[in-house]
Amino acid sequence: MSTRESMEEILTISSGRLRGIRLSEVGAIAWLGIPYAKPPVGEFRWKAPRESEPWTGILPVRDFNNSSVQVHQEVSGGSEDCLYLNIWRPDHAGSSLPVFVFLHGGGNIAGSGRDFQGGRLACETNSIVLTVNYRLGAMGFFRHPALQTGDPLDDSGNYGLLDIIHALRWVQKNIHSFGGNTGNVTLAGQSAGARNALAIYLSPLGKGLFHKLFVMSGGLTTATAEQGEAKANNILAALLMKSGVARNHDETREWISTQSADTISDYLHSQKAFHFAEIIGDSGLRMRAFPHLFEDGTVIPRGGFDSLNNREHPSLPIILGSTASEFSGFTLMDPHFSTQVQQGKYNGNSEQKMLYEAAVQYGSELYAAFNVEQAAEKLATSIPGMPIFTYRFGWGLRDGVIDPSVRFLMGAPHGADIPFYTGDFSDVLHNHPEGVISEHNEPGRRMLSSLMRDYLRHFLYAGDPNADGLLTWQRWTGNPRSANILSLDASEEQAVVQSVEKLTKIDIVSRMEDDVRSSAEQRSWLITHLFAGRFFWEDE
Repeated sequence: MSTRESMEEILTISSGRLRGIRLSEVGAIAWLGIPYAKPPVGEFRWKAPRESEPWTGILPVRDFNNSSVQVHQEVSGGSEDCLYLNIWRPDHAGSSLPVFVFLHGGGNIAGSGRDFQGGRLACETNSIVLTVNYRLGAMGFFRHPALQTGDPLDDSGNYGLLDIIHALRWVQKNIHSFGGNTGNVTLAGQSAGARNALAIYLSPLGKGLFHKLFVMSGGLTTATAEQGEAKANNILAALLMKSGVARNHDETREWISTQSADTISDYLHSQKAFHFAEIIGDSGLRMRAFPHLFEDGTVIPRGGFDSLNNREHPSLPIILGSTASEFSGFTLMDPHFSTQVQQGKYNGNSEQKMLYEAAVQYGSELYAAFNVEQAAEKLATSIPGMPIFTYRFGWGLRDGVIDPSVRFLMGAPHGADIPFYTGDFSDVLHNHPEGVISEHNEPGRRMLSSLMRDYLRHFLYAGDPNADGLLTWQRWTGNPRSANILSLDASEEQAVVQSVEKLTKIDIVSRMEDDVRSSAEQRSWLITHLFAGRFFWEDE
């Protein structure tokens, strides 16, 4: 068939027939809300995913399905029946297209596959884009001794990660029906989704299921099995008090210590899923607040990323990206700073304004370095010769590009690079569209978006983002003085792309200690209050 001919909306996969939907405004076809595993409800709560049941007739998959149980702005939503994926492809009959599997962010407690709309990206890159819903919070990452069965997968606690691995196996079994190439799959993600992608690269269960990695603002993080079990007991204690079984912590300890494993298991299964989500709340980049990605010895090796080695882990091409203001949104969410903003205390050159600037600058540099430089160094050391490409996204920091007040508060925040790949600027930059997306910055914004998708398209096809007509994207080297990180930015009129030097944690901390904008007492507050327990600071 010629690629000018149309792809059919109705097709057959291993479980049955599907009817998708044409998205004529972007020139794509989508199949949304495809079940890829049996619903993890009832007896399958806290079990590894099972194969989905086949169906008869034609299943309409024309709209997004349930996300995992989560709490957003104090409102519970989602469902335990959440194992669905979404697929977009260009509306032509071409086959053997590269496959881009994207994992959403949200701290592994929030988000869904609908957060990344793949229609435009599929057309721009001539590829298949797939997003995955997977279990979140305590439904996805929960390791309690009372739930142990002797099955290493069911007992791992890494149910959300196992969901993703199951989805990747589904891709290997079915993506050819959508015109995809099972031998050219890129595993991608942003934030927690990016950390999940890296964890699956580390996992022996992920081997052979994908061939490249595209990691946006996600570092190397795991938790010990013991941390997971301690947190599970804390959640159990909170549930006991919430449900009235116990009145205080002493009574919870007594109940837990005197009940059988079966009784505790029955109690945990009897609790509504959204109660777990309410107890966990927002972790704010703090693994201690909600440990996940457990080093169980089966899904994730004990020792975490220290167990990386070039005999067991393939040398896959990888792009590691971060934004220049990674920490601005997290700074703004801190009660101290959010109160200052609400009270308008940042007008003028006040002490609090300078403290906020310092918090954003050093927190962002530390988080960006954790996501890119430290991850690249670990991977390059463990897997010599691994093709690593790194970028820093900085759109919004140049004078005149966005509203000055938004620039001061947010800059180029965590997640700001996503719409430049999807092409969807309708709800962007942490719900700050006013003063951000405008006619005067559209030429540069659109040019940068096109350039970023060009780099990605070449990476999807060849494992290397470089091509004729594009500024050379240098591979990562271990030389600390070399400029290997590609800065992706734009003025109002055009894209501005150049290489920038690496960040090191030692240098960032040294500059922070010498910064005259804040006192020694304020710097101590930043470290002990704002940075303590965050991924980028937890080894301090």
